[in-house]
Amino acid sequence: MSVAAMAVGCEGKLEKEQEHHFGNRVFFSKTDYTDNVYIKRDNLDVTKDAKFEFSVSMAQPAGRDINISFTEAPEKLDHYRLFYEDKEAKLLPGDNGYYDFSTLTTVIKNGQVKSTPVEVVFNNLEQLPIEENQRYVLPLSISSADGIPVLESGKTLYFIFSKSALINVVADINNNCAWPMWDENTAAVKDMHSFTFETMLYANSFNRDISTVMGVEDMFLIRFGDNGRPKNQLQVAYAKKLNEEVTAPARGTLPTGPDAKFDLKPYKWYHIAVTFNEGDLKVYIDGKLKGETKVQLSDATLGMVTVDSFNFAIPHSDETEGKPRCFWLGHSYRLHTDGDLYFERRFDGRLSEVRMWNKALSADEINAPNHFYKVDPKSKGLIAYWKFDDNAMNTTVKDYSANGFDLTTESPVNWINVTLPEE
Repeated sequence: MSVAAMAVGCEGKLEKEQEHHFGNRVFFSKTDYTDNVYIKRDNLDVTKDAKFEFSVSMAQPAGRDINISFTEAPEKLDHYRLFYEDKEAKLLPGDNGYYDFSTLTTVIKNGQVKSTPVEVVFNNLEQLPIEENQRYVLPLSISSADGIPVLESGKTLYFIFSKSALINVVADINNNCAWPMWDENTAAVKDMHSFTFETMLYANSFNRDISTVMGVEDMFLIRFGDNGRPKNQLQVAYAKKLNEEVTAPARGTLPTGPDAKFDLKPYKWYHIAVTFNEGDLKVYIDGKLKGETKVQLSDATLGMVTVDSFNFAIPHSDETEGKPRCFWLGHSYRLHTDGDLYFERRFDGRLSEVRMWNKALSADEINAPNHFYKVDPKSKGLIAYWKFDDNAMNTTVKDYSANGFDLTTESPVNWINVTLPEE
């Protein structure tokens, strides 16, 4: 190779290295540069602190550790007001110890493009004076990145403080599902003679023949659709093996066929309550009784048999190789080996306020003020209380009851900001 060719080659390599270096930027690893802090102030819940986690990224590895620092950026308030069309927003007061960013740092390790997670903690929020429709904002900016330029459009994260509605965050579980880690020794859900399942739900679509809400396939399951039923029709399917000499359980449903009273619409929130008491099954939609039946199943030998209990104490598994069906939210029946059909029976929608009781709630209890949106976690008979408002970047959904039956999700939850009840 000639000297001239070598020079041109070296010059081209240098230009690429310079382009790579100067094109690299550090930025917050978020698609939305706002985090909402909802301040709860009622007789059941008072927000005292809040925690958030985020990371920062860069376009290409830098070949060394990159230390990142952060600082509050009050000068960004006007930008927030203009960009988010929130002219009345005020800066979060810097006193009363709501936050301390003095030691807030992270690092992007050599060879990596994403930092170790950063945790932000806000304290003493019970002292924050806040009224309805009032918002405080705290801008947090990347102040230094160890010599690497910071992407201006991804430099600042805004924490927004507002007074909480009854529900502010829900979970979209489309193509996702959740389960509790129960087993045969979980006494709270074993051989239940009386129980209630509740949830707030919102369908993005009813585009599947069957959409599962929660329960155990071929035992007790709340779902939409089924063969010959409208895809948007709520249904409770129940089954039990009455005779050990038969291979399949006897089955029944409520309603028994197409019934417009059980039809729901997409893009609308509903409260669903299903109660069971010694064989008496009732279904409520938005507090109104839509149907009831005696859970009776037919056996060739025994005749009609009333089912007076169901056992949800089943070890969680992937249900392969003959393992028994177990309790799921948003999933039933299909296995990974079914390929694309694995998601066929999942619920395309959002869940909130999922509860399980060891008693059949009365119509008055279901229609108590604000019951759809919130209950006391210490309520008598409350077995599990999955609010689905965690807003966390992991695969755990907290159980707010005393039993600690946290859910595991198949993948991180897609959290959605809402205001419920709707204004």
